[in-house]
Amino acid sequence: MRALGTMVLLGLAACAGPGPGTGNGGVSVAVDDAAPSTPFAQQQGSGETSPGDPFAGAWQSCDGASSPEECSRYLLAQRGDRICGTWSYLASGKAYDGRVVAHATSPTEARRTQVCGRPGAETDTECSDGWQSIDKPLLLCDGKLGDLVGADGACFADYQAARTLQGEWEALQMEPWVQDCLSDAPSWMTHREMNHDKPESSD
Repeated sequence: MRALGTMVLLGLAACAGPGPGTGNGGVSVAVDDAAPSTPFAQQQGSGETSPGDPFAGAWQSCDGASSPEECSRYLLAQRGDRICGTWSYLASGKAYDGRVVAHATSPTEARRTQVCGRPGAETDTECSDGWQSIDKPLLLCDGKLGDLVGADGACFADYQAARTLQGEWEALQMEPWVQDCLSDAPSWMTHREMNHDKPESSD
């Protein structure tokens, strides 16, 4: 019995110990080795986010990237259930970026409703021309951000919190369009209602 008890205690100690870190698939990229489970900006108490704003922060995915500049990114600000921010990625040697608006439906799920930027896989509408209405997911699982849903409905998240983008994230919140977007009556919503835009079907 004593031997059994010792084994149980050792097992519990092992479970309580720190888990293994997550790697980056062998890619040599300057990504945060000890990325927190929630966005770094939240943990620093910048005054703009709170535990009730789980999507807020800087996120990046460096899968297959050979340098930090090639990482895909989301910089997101959140106020209540409104999420506003930017996205960027590199494809075929070309950089794509733009803006996004989403609506949180729970602490771990949101729907992207408006997008604009350099035409590509993400949007066909330049931000200077207005917004494209969409209906696509934005998810949080295992401390990471995802914008895809697996075939079985499972969360697929590969964007990690990125403390190296703290400065860019703070600057984003000061931009006039983000302040407008997070307001009670954003101009983009008024424009959308006036034009009776309808969301596209999605994943």
